[in-house]
Amino acid sequence: MNNKKITRPKAKKTLKASKAPANPKVKSNRVAAVAKKSAVDRAAARKLAKMRDDAIKKTKKNEADAAVKREEGVLIEAIAEKKMFSDFISQNVGKRAIDIIKHIHNPQTDESVAADLGMKINEVRRILNVLSSYGVARYDTNKDNKGWLTFKWYLDSEKLTELDAKIASMKPESTYHLQDNCNDFFYCAKCYDEQKTILPFDAAFEGQFKCDSCGGKLKQLSRTEATDLFEKSTSDASE
Repeated sequence: MNNKKITRPKAKKTLKASKAPANPKVKSNRVAAVAKKSAVDRAAARKLAKMRDDAIKKTKKNEADAAVKREEGVLIEAIAEKKMFSDFISQNVGKRAIDIIKHIHNPQTDESVAADLGMKINEVRRILNVLSSYGVARYDTNKDNKGWLTFKWYLDSEKLTELDAKIASMKPESTYHLQDNCNDFFYCAKCYDEQKTILPFDAAFEGQFKCDSCGGKLKQLSRTEATDLFEKSTSDASE
C-alpha cells in the first residue's frame, strides 16, 4: 500500500485594488462647501427669526395704535356731547360742526365727509377750515397717480381737549367767541335768527361768500358790528 501525500491546491492570491491617495484640495473644497451651506442655513434661520419678530412687533404696534384710536374716539365723543362745548361749536363754527367732529377722528377727505353726512361740500370745507383756525382740525396731503393733491382731515385730540377746557372755564353767557386774528366777518341776514352763525373771513371766502343753508349772499361786518350783533341777539333771546 502506497502512502501518498494528498496536497491541496494553493489558493490563488487576489490582488486588492489599491486606494488612490486622497486629494487634499478636493477634501478642502468639500469642507468649505459644507461650511458655506451651514453658514447660509444659519443666515436664513436668522432672517426668518427676524421676520417673525418684526411681524410680532408690527402686530403689537397695530393693536396698540387701534387701542389708542378707540380711546381717542371715546374721548372725542364725550367732549362733543358736552352741552357747553356743543353750544360753543354750534354758535361759532356751524350747526353741523359737531357731526363733523365726531366723524373725523379717523382721517377723511372732505368729499367722503360730505357724502357720509349728506352735506354740501362747501359747507363741509367751511366748517373744517373754521375748526382748523381753532387748531382742532388738521390735514395731511397726498398725491394720487395723476398728480392731484388729496387732503385728509383729522382731529388733533390734544388741541380738542385744550379747547374743551377753555370753553369750560367761560361763563355760560360768553361762550360766543370771535376769531382773534380776524377783523372781517360775514353773516346771512335771512338765516341768522335761527343759526346765530357769524363767519370769519377765511370761512366765508371758502364758501364763496354764500350761505350754506339758503345760498344767499353773506353780508360783511366789522369786528365791532359782529360783536354788537351777537350781543343784541343773545339779549333779545333772554328777554
